[in-house]
Amino acid sequence: MADGDRTRWNDRWAEAGRGTEHGSSLVDLVEPWLPTVGRLLDVAGGGSRDSLLFARKGLDVTVADVSDVGLIQARQRCLAEDLIISTIEIDLEIESLPAGPWDVITVANYLRRDLFASLVERLAPRGMLAAIIATETNLERNTHPSAPFLVRAGELVELVDGLETIHHSEAWRANGRHEAHLVARRN
Repeated sequence: MADGDRTRWNDRWAEAGRGTEHGSSLVDLVEPWLPTVGRLLDVAGGGSRDSLLFARKGLDVTVADVSDVGLIQARQRCLAEDLIISTIEIDLEIESLPAGPWDVITVANYLRRDLFASLVERLAPRGMLAAIIATETNLERNTHPSAPFLVRAGELVELVDGLETIHHSEAWRANGRHEAHLVARRN
């Protein structure tokens, strides 16, 4: 494992604590198309509240992340509401994604361009991929995330080649970031 990444994210989640309200807009983004049952893989979801929100919707949620602290927090958050999720401690820099097929795969604020082909491959027929990633335009107002972690205009759609784009938008969001939002489906 990339100990530097794990340590950095463990420190971040430990500082934020289990009660953090940190999360993305993934649930709101995907809500109109979200199935009521099925398997959902939350990629690099760590200690965010996204897994809890998806579990509340009745999905069988698995969170894959490098941070064991974030994964513990995600499980604790769900258990506090009598919800159960699965977690996988994984370094996506050197390990493969969990095998599918997945009915829904979500990615928020995590960019590894070479990972997207694997995300597409692991979708079930009619499976859906939802992603939120800051764009290069974000640097006009914010110093983070830095350039290597930002998508170019229209790039997110290109990264999911072979999927049908259901929704794509790029704009300044309420969180103060310029983000690309994407929902795409496998035929």
